[in-house]
Amino acid sequence: MAGRGKWLSNEEIIDMMNRSGALSVVYSSDSEDVVDVQPQIESDCIDNIEIDELYDSDVDEEYVPLMESASSDEFDGDDAPPRKKKRKIYTSTPIKSRAPASTSAAAPASTSAAAPASTSAAAPASTSAAAPASTSAAAPASTSAAAPASTSADAPASTSSAASASGGRRGKRRQVADAPPVVDFNKTTISSRNFRWSCQPQHIATARRLSRNILARVTPGPTQEARDTIKPEQAIKLFITDSIVQEIVAWTNKRIELVAARMASQGATYSATEPNEILALLGVLIVAGQQRDNHLSLVEMWSTMSGCPMYRAAMSKGRFEFLISCLRFDNPETRDERKRQDKFAPVRKVWDEFIENCGRLYVPHENLTVDEQLLGFRGKCPFRILYIPNKPAKYGIKLVIICDSETKYLLGAIPYLGKQGTRPRDGVNLGHYFTKELTRPYHGTNRNVTTDNWFTSVPLVADLLNNCGMTLVGTVRANKAEIPHEMKAKETRQHGSSAFLFTKEMTLVSYMAHTSRTKKKIVLLLSSQHTQPTIASSGKPEIIEFYNATKGGVDTFDQMCATSSCSRKTRRWSLCLWYGILNTACINAFIISCENRARTGISIPKRRSFMMNMGRTLITPWAQSCLASPVLSRQLHTLITTVCGLPSLGHTAGSPGTSFADSRSPLVRCSDCPSRSDRKTRHRCTKCAKPKCPRHLYPSCGDCV
Repeated sequence: MAGRGKWLSNEEIIDMMNRSGALSVVYSSDSEDVVDVQPQIESDCIDNIEIDELYDSDVDEEYVPLMESASSDEFDGDDAPPRKKKRKIYTSTPIKSRAPASTSAAAPASTSAAAPASTSAAAPASTSAAAPASTSAAAPASTSAAAPASTSADAPASTSSAASASGGRRGKRRQVADAPPVVDFNKTTISSRNFRWSCQPQHIATARRLSRNILARVTPGPTQEARDTIKPEQAIKLFITDSIVQEIVAWTNKRIELVAARMASQGATYSATEPNEILALLGVLIVAGQQRDNHLSLVEMWSTMSGCPMYRAAMSKGRFEFLISCLRFDNPETRDERKRQDKFAPVRKVWDEFIENCGRLYVPHENLTVDEQLLGFRGKCPFRILYIPNKPAKYGIKLVIICDSETKYLLGAIPYLGKQGTRPRDGVNLGHYFTKELTRPYHGTNRNVTTDNWFTSVPLVADLLNNCGMTLVGTVRANKAEIPHEMKAKETRQHGSSAFLFTKEMTLVSYMAHTSRTKKKIVLLLSSQHTQPTIASSGKPEIIEFYNATKGGVDTFDQMCATSSCSRKTRRWSLCLWYGILNTACINAFIISCENRARTGISIPKRRSFMMNMGRTLITPWAQSCLASPVLSRQLHTLITTVCGLPSLGHTAGSPGTSFADSRSPLVRCSDCPSRSDRKTRHRCTKCAKPKCPRHLYPSCGDCV
């Protein structure tokens, strides 16, 4: 390499040209005239090589060499080289261009073997389909992914990974700075069995955003109906409304009448229920989910040694077991007739009202997720019980649900009743039908929906974009008819390489994942939101980065349900669905309460603390009504007042004007407390006048009941 200030002689330039083979312009040895060997090559190639040789060490320092004055003794002013700025270095990372320069079909652009073809990001060279630009093997083409320069049609697909420099430190530095390779198919279009793709983007990469990606003006979060909801008991009743509770009470009492008629004894265990008791039952299930007691036996749950006291404060073990067995959600007299038309009839009315509440109370953010949820169940069912090995519960009832990708709020759900139970419309497949139905409330808002390969298809992407005003990003199966063979070939692909195909509506990307050095795995994604072959800083396509960021809405929601599940073992599929409804209501209530708290500046509690308070507040009204029972034992009375934080009824009992705690009376030790506690009080029983502390003070003392 020549020194920084050295001016090369003609002999040195000719020698350099002969060694590199990269120049087509030479200087005559006996004159200063330029001999143009190939006229189509510009004469500034010598200057380019001269700068490469002189200033190679200044690639990373942004150094611009300064020329010496004209009075220098080494050379005169006429031979002084012009001042040049350092050239930009382009990598193979896709660069969005404004308007690609095209060549005519009659005169295709061609380059010689001696000169490498290079295109800039501002005006990448592109050729027409009739006459693609071709380069020889000796001159590798370095192009951007936005407008790849194509070679001859019979040449195999290549990857434009590192800049094909001639070597030296400059080439090494370019290879380090380059992004993962992007496949160049050397074609203008690629066709599959019934679909044609373009190898170049169909939209110009401008600064303006496409109309399909401009979200309608909405404020995400709870709607006006739920914006003031902060307390747990208020939040859960937004979803488990009074009408749902009344529906359950009505048909549960009808079932209780039939069962109680066969019982020998007609005690309180087999009596009719009421709304507060059903809410207390839900409170017990919620607390059991937070305590991880949902799979314990009832004997352990109601044990005085190891069980949670909230269970005993709510109801007896026998009453809980009886209510669970009698819980019903529809009219049994008309059930058979309705089941002929709808396999979901036993819970259809309650289910539809609950799902309608979920969608009405929340405005989602710009990204939605559609995926599957499996409710664990192994009993008999009128529709198909599915086996999905990658789910926590491998067997169960399949629900197709839509969630907000950011907050994991459930917006809607449709049960999968089998191919016969779920009738697709207009001849579309089930994945197409479920996605379009679940996103129906958000059509025309330009939101994006992320799906997996069970849902994604080319017709679905086009339908959502053209007819529904929504974009879609999702993985797609390789056996789809629209996927060309070139996007699935693994033999010529490098690890980390990406390939792109385009239409006006969507972009198809094929990514060679970094699984191992020996095994190659192709990941295919479709996107109607992205229109350019952009590579992220991680080396993956931007489409894959976006998919990874938004795909987990449903999976995270399912994980939250499994973490503190209210479900119990059952052989009734309708009860399994009710447990799923209760889990969903708890999570949605927590999300709404947290967003309202964050907006108003109130501290956000832990989810366990929130759910435990919710269970306790649901139990309290029913437990408080039980305090007035004349047969309530002293121990249970104390337990209820302690667990639920209720004052003893003895504080307010007595005739008007009678005070249980006369300030003039001396402090006397409580007759029920042990002497070692030495607890003294001024309170006395209204009947026997024995001194009683607040823990043992009732409308009547324990001896007079």
